[in-house]
Amino acid sequence: MNYRDKKFLITGGTGSLGKALIKRLIKDRASITIFSRDEGKQAFLRQDFPEVKTYIGCVRDYERLLEVFLKVKPDYVIHAGALKRIDDGEEHESEFTKTNVNGSRNVAKAAIEAGVTKCMLVSTDKACLPVNNYGKGKSLAEGIFTSEDFKQDGTILASVRYGNVIASRGSAIPLFLDLIKNNKQIKLTSTDMTRFFFTLDDAVDTVISSIENAIGGEIFIPQINSYTLPSLVEACGIIAKKEPSFYIDDLRPGEKLHEDMLEKTELPRTYKVPGVNLLQVRPCRQRVDYQEFKKYDGPHFNSELWVKSDTEELAKLIEKGLKC
Repeated sequence: MNYRDKKFLITGGTGSLGKALIKRLIKDRASITIFSRDEGKQAFLRQDFPEVKTYIGCVRDYERLLEVFLKVKPDYVIHAGALKRIDDGEEHESEFTKTNVNGSRNVAKAAIEAGVTKCMLVSTDKACLPVNNYGKGKSLAEGIFTSEDFKQDGTILASVRYGNVIASRGSAIPLFLDLIKNNKQIKLTSTDMTRFFFTLDDAVDTVISSIENAIGGEIFIPQINSYTLPSLVEACGIIAKKEPSFYIDDLRPGEKLHEDMLEKTELPRTYKVPGVNLLQVRPCRQRVDYQEFKKYDGPHFNSELWVKSDTEELAKLIEKGLKC
């Protein structure tokens, strides 16, 4: 799709995903606006990307959101702004609700009011069969976007759900590499734990492809591999060229042993998007005629079912991710 002179607004766009999206969209000659509450990160962002416009504000504030949306008149909104730390979500659930649930509703309603063409929620695998407050909030946000899309026939609202991004802010991989290089032990919660991993470039491809294929209320999911945590440690050891050492601690509050990205109840509504690594989960209530896509006939996406045991391949994936 040609995004030349198209206007994108990214909430929370000073993070890892936001910066990667900016790099990609600038190449396509798109106009980019960032809406976030961290003026310090915005200042650093403008040093690297002087052509990007920035507005200070919080997604909790609907009036400010709508003011900026009406001023910028974006064609596309990518809602990446969120509180994400699982530990903090268990401790401060009301703050996570204000940002991740109420804030997402504000973004959806402001996008509709401002006549945005498409608005995409960036979700997480933790929203699928959630056990922690972060995941539960994101699951509600997905539902809000689907519901708001169904209520009107103007702005297209949809969600994209994926797993851990290698070397993004909050990623354990840089920490693991640092501990290995300094001959320190790594703390793992279980040798059986599995997680989905892919690179920041893959995340950008996933978001952009989801925008291009969205026609109303869907959840888009990439088909990516998962790995055990010991495999992750071993792969980091290959990169660091040192033998890693780890010890086992208990699961933290809100942690799952395995993550889910596509649940069994979603399988009857899941289709394969042709030409890209993307599944489309259609909503139960539908207001549009969807594309003639082939039905997905694979299993549900639980990270325990999709484990890859090739540690050398994982090491190469991590090295690729570190360069993004």
